[in-house]
Amino acid sequence: MSRIRTERIEIRVTPDEKEKLRGDAEKSRMNMSNYILRLSEQKKIYAVDGIPELIKQIIRIGTNVNQIVMVANTNKSVSEKQIETVNFNLTKIQKLLADMIEVIKNSDDEVEI
Repeated sequence: MSRIRTERIEIRVTPDEKEKLRGDAEKSRMNMSNYILRLSEQKKIYAVDGIPELIKQIIRIGTNVNQIVMVANTNKSVSEKQIETVNFNLTKIQKLLADMIEVIKNSDDEVEI
């Protein structure tokens, strides 16, 4: 099924309604079309900060794990420092995820229809 959007729908809104939609879409890091489509599907939309930092930490862990595996395969051992680095990054990710979950649970920014 093709996801290329070729059809157009026009609706009329007041300037205040348009500004609210624009602001809510921006807060949700979505363009107006995607935001309105999500609303039409009656999906909840959350604005959560920290996703870029979470992605960086996950990438770092992946890099660390790859390095540890290479060393382990070559030397048949892993240093304590390498394990500490991975654990440190895992702890940071765990905190970021917990913070995001808390924001979602307590979100007043939740958009419901």
